Amino acid sequence: MKQPKNQIAEVLYLLLEQDRTSLDIIKHGVLNPTSKISQLRNKGVVVLCDNVQHTNKFGRKMKYGKFSVLNFKDSVKIYNQINK
Repeated sequence: MKQPKNQIAEVLYLLLEQDRTSLDIIKHGVLNPTSKISQLRNKGVVVLCDNVQHTNKFGRKMKYGKFSVLNFKDSVKIYNQINK
């Protein structure tokens, strides 16, 4: 696949590589990953969000989302369309 040319393509590119959290996506320069994921869903990409439990530094249990792509082949086609 070609390198991504916009932020929506960047998010999909990262999700096609491996499961990602919002923080992972932000570290790659996308400041509002949930908006980009919503846009991808509107384009037909099936993005799943699994809640991962974590204990923070104060000992409180919390959850964060880990995003993944369900329909890999279809998502690659959509990636190629939005990355023109």
